[in-house]
Amino acid sequence: MIRNAFKVMFFFVFVTAFCCVVYGAAAQPKQKKTEIFCVGDSIVLGNKGSYIYSDLLQMLFDKKYGTSRVSVYNYSFFDMNTTQCLRLITDLLSKPDSNTEFIVIMAGEANYYNLSGFTDHLFSIGLYKPQNAFISENDIDSVKKLNTGVASIYNSPAAYSKKASLYYAFSSAYRSIAGSSPKEVGGYVPKVIPSFLALSEDNLRNADHVSFGSRYKMAWGFINAGKFKEAEAVLKEMLRNKPLDSSLYYALGSLYLMEDNLRISEALKMFQEGILINPFDKANQCYKGLSVMYMTYDGRIISEILYFARVMKSYLGERIPEINSITAINTNDYDAKVRMVNDWIIRDIKEIDSLCKKKSVQLLVVEYPLNAKVSAFLRDALSYGSIIFVDKPDSTNIDPSQSGSIYAETAKNVMEVIDQQIKK
Repeated sequence: MIRNAFKVMFFFVFVTAFCCVVYGAAAQPKQKKTEIFCVGDSIVLGNKGSYIYSDLLQMLFDKKYGTSRVSVYNYSFFDMNTTQCLRLITDLLSKPDSNTEFIVIMAGEANYYNLSGFTDHLFSIGLYKPQNAFISENDIDSVKKLNTGVASIYNSPAAYSKKASLYYAFSSAYRSIAGSSPKEVGGYVPKVIPSFLALSEDNLRNADHVSFGSRYKMAWGFINAGKFKEAEAVLKEMLRNKPLDSSLYYALGSLYLMEDNLRISEALKMFQEGILINPFDKANQCYKGLSVMYMTYDGRIISEILYFARVMKSYLGERIPEINSITAINTNDYDAKVRMVNDWIIRDIKEIDSLCKKKSVQLLVVEYPLNAKVSAFLRDALSYGSIIFVDKPDSTNIDPSQSGSIYAETAKNVMEVIDQQIKK
């Protein structure tokens, strides 16, 4: 009897204790998980390095707080500029289930080469007026129409093409009046004249796609290895079989830029040719090549690029971001170009910060771990205010041959700053 009573009492005590433990655990609020979102262009780190840096950041937080306290996410791609970062962050923070507490950006350097969004910036401050297109990509033979129109302005013999004359009968009459010199546009007469291959008769040959892909890859292998003569021979032979492939012109233009500054005019002509045979494709890499040349150089070659961009703009309107931006910047002066881009960068970052404040998110701007011309500007511009600027690692303590160490040091600097914010 006593034994049974003891069993009942023991069972009651056990059940009571169990319920207390379960209820107590349920009653305790769950620890809030900190979410960190890294956004960047990875122009210095490269895509792989960018993700290594955020992976190391996650490991540092896991080591200090355990795996359930902090989550690090990353969205980066090569050449992402600050306008693209702004769009991405706007989309991220607009989601109702977003728990992001920190936005970490490493951006700005790509703005000097990726001009997509620059005219949106100028339009928002009243310094840009959109222009209507004269030729639509939906027009019959739109590529030939565009080439004919551009040729008539350049006053090239290609404007005499029999097929082209169907679209622009005035070309022949205009040339008889103007003579053989190119038309002056914006006070400049060009010397680098495209060949207008799209107007030639013999441009329909095809190449085997499997062979084309492997040989194109081989050509880039030669370029990256500095074997420029070998690469040029391969690419020119491929062009003979496939003269209307813009990727070949992009590769040749890139080769000439990498090989020797003396071949800069040849590089420009390659990009012009590649654009004119495929002008309505925004993804045409030759537009990027043209943009990089415009932002990198000064002097006569910039006048050539401006001439070409102005002519293309008159026909394409707002279709191509690179053309829009080049014509909007509209200067030969390298320092002036940099100042205009700097204004764009800082305005985007301040807009990102304003958005973050509305969502109670802390913004951190991280300096590029290796040399980047935007770093000094950002450090000075963000010296005051609520935006936290994280300095790059001390390069004196880093072995240049051990590139992985730069990722670890960058992650460590970011982690220390965020850790201080978490503790507040």
